[in-house]
Order: sequence, then structure tokens, then C-alpha cells
Amino acid sequence: MSYSFFTGAACALLLLAAARIGSGYRQRRGSVWLLVLIFGAIVYLLRPLLDDQGTLADLLIDLPTLLIPGAFWLFTHQLCSDKAPFPHWGWALIGLELLVDLASQLHAHPYFYLLAQPFKLGLIGAGLVTLLQQLQSDLVAERRQIRIGLLIAIGSYMVVVVCAEFLFSYFPIPAGIPTLHAVMASALAFAACLWLLALSPRALEESLPPMTDDAETLAGQPAALPAAPAQQQALDENQRLLLDKLQQHMHSGGYRHTGLTIRELAEQLGSREHTLRALINQHLGFRNFNEYLNQFRIDEASRRLADPDEAHLPVLTIALDIGYRSLSPFNAAFKRRHDQTPTEFRREQLPV
Repeated sequence: MSYSFFTGAACALLLLAAARIGSGYRQRRGSVWLLVLIFGAIVYLLRPLLDDQGTLADLLIDLPTLLIPGAFWLFTHQLCSDKAPFPHWGWALIGLELLVDLASQLHAHPYFYLLAQPFKLGLIGAGLVTLLQQLQSDLVAERRQIRIGLLIAIGSYMVVVVCAEFLFSYFPIPAGIPTLHAVMASALAFAACLWLLALSPRALEESLPPMTDDAETLAGQPAALPAAPAQQQALDENQRLLLDKLQQHMHSGGYRHTGLTIRELAEQLGSREHTLRALINQHLGFRNFNEYLNQFRIDEASRRLADPDEAHLPVLTIALDIGYRSLSPFNAAFKRRHDQTPTEFRREQLPV
């Protein structure tokens, strides 16, 4: 009875969250995968209350649950990667995991079940790594909160559930574990709804990039530099002084420091880190600190690559001079700006 009560409460809260996401964030990338994740969680919670219907019917019922690990990775990617498309090899891994899980559900061979669990953990782990990547350089306060919440609560919870499923498939389930699971799920669902609907109702809207980014990418247009927000509060005196100091510091070459972090930059400017984050994000329009640095670095690289006096310098030398640790991130940032590699750009600017 307790399990049914807490399961019903968790499902009701998840449906409430899904309704809010479906009505308010339809034009935001990643919202679809978040809805798939929520629907899969609802089916997973309700599954023990449903009788077996036969192999095919059970497979159709379980299908939304099988999509949870892949949907989690896809959502975290859309949340954290403003411009980069999801990698093709990632789709291949998700498809392979789904095929292995389907074979396990159909009892094709006992080994498929043993393979399915590492695949699930692998996809969930990929999502957790995505959340960790560039967490420090993320300038959107709401998105940083979502990253941390997903890392601590949802990601850890999913890892525990997958490991517990595997363990209890070979050992008896102790009394009270299903109820404890339902209580934990309802607590997480309540916390998510409280935060999403009351404490920070614009968090997802501020965190997920708009659909228009996809249209520009598909059209093959190079990414434009971020524009300052159309609506922003006027700068107070302290913010104006910090902005002036920031601009002077960057135009004098402050961006050339290799491995520069926003924490180090704040220390150099004598400012608090959260104040500098808000200034760059809300008043300069950048969502990621590395993209802010790339604005200056790629500007200098473009000038030097087009300068006949520096035609003898290798591209790597220029990349290292302006603050990059290696050639790969420089090439990626340069191509996002100019839609061509540095070598192609130099060849075009300095024809033989």
C-alpha cells in the first residue's frame, strides 16, 4: 500500500513537471529529451504494479524505460552544448545500447542482460561527464544550478538504480526496498517541481538554447558572435567600473594567459567571481567563458594569419601565443567563427 501511494505521488508530480515543460519550453532544444526522460521514469515506477502481458506487450510497456539512459545523455548534451551537434558516434552507442537492451528483454541470451547493464551505466556516465565539462566556464547561473542538481541528485540516483537492479536480479530484494525506492522517487519529483514551478520558474528557459540555433546550423551558416541581451538592467557605478576594467584588461592582452579561468580573471580584476560571471553573461551576452575568450583570441589570430609579415609562422605558434594549449581547440573555435580552418583562411588571405 505504501509503495502504491508514494509511486502515485511521484508519477503525479512528474506529470505536473511534464505539463509545465511541454507547455512552456516547446521552442527550446532538449525539452523533447527531457520529456522522454520523465515519461520513461513514470513507466518505470508504474511497471511493478502492472501484470505481465506477454513478451511483446511487456516489451512495448518497457520501451520508454529502455530509452532513459540515452535520453539522459541527449538532454545533458543539449543543455550544456550551445552550438556543438550531438556526435554521430554517440547516436551509434545509443542505438547499440537499445538493441542490446531489446535482446535482453526478449531473452535472446543471458549474456545480453550482462551486456545491457554496462551499456546503461556507460550512457549515464557520458551524461554525467557532459555535465562536468566546462562547468567552471558556464556563465548562465540557472544552468550551473541545473548541472549541479542533475549531477548530485538525478545522475547519482540513476546509477544507484541500475546497480541495484543488477544486484537484485541475482539476490532476493530485502523487505522495504521497493517502498524506499518509491519514497526517494517522490522526494526527487517534489524537489524538481518545487524548484521548476516555484523557486526558479525560468530556469529551463534560461538554460536551454532556442531551436533557431539548429536552423542556422543546418543551413550551414557560420555561428555569429553573441549579442548583448535586448533587455537588461542598467549598470550601476560598480558594474560600469568593472566593465571598463575588464575591457581594458582584455584589450591589453589578458586573454593570452594559457588556461585562463574566470576565477583567475576575477582575481586579476579584484572582483568576485559571481559578479564577473553575471556581468559577462547578462551585459555582454556570452553564455560560456571560453566563448568570451575566443572572441579576442580569434580576432587576433585572424589578423596575424592575414599579415604577410607573419606568413612564416606556423599556425600552432600563433595558437599557443594567444592562449590555446594545443591546435585542436584553436581549430574548432576558428572554424566556428569563419567556417573554415586557419590554414584555409590564411591561404585565402595570402594567395601565393
